[in-house]
Amino acid sequence: MDENAELAIEAVRRYAAALERIRSHLLDAYPALDCVSDLMVAVRHTRTLPREGKSSTGIEYSVHGAGCRMTDQQGRAVDVDLVDGIEAFDAWRIKWFLDEQSDACPTVEELRVACSYLSSLNELREVRAGHWYALPGR
Repeated sequence: MDENAELAIEAVRRYAAALERIRSHLLDAYPALDCVSDLMVAVRHTRTLPREGKSSTGIEYSVHGAGCRMTDQQGRAVDVDLVDGIEAFDAWRIKWFLDEQSDACPTVEELRVACSYLSSLNELREVRAGHWYALPGR
């Protein structure tokens, strides 16, 4: 495995860790919600939460078209879409996350390959072949 591939794998792992942490902190503030899909129902259907808000745990969220963007207190933002009812992300979302962190980052194609590789190790779950991925168990 070359250095670029290793950097891309590490980048995807950083995104996945940030997603897990930020998502968990957001949902900790809303015990009745088990997942981002529940948050979207609370925003769109029951209207018990606003489209944009800040949780008591300090996580800002913004429900958009097919998903939700979540931002922590340090300004790190992760974004997921609901794909077949699953909280999923693609290489573009990872690239966007990395671009906010640093100037040097892998290409979208390198990130896609890294996602596929991590899926083969069961560190990610492939939702739609070669495009959409999810955290394991989600």
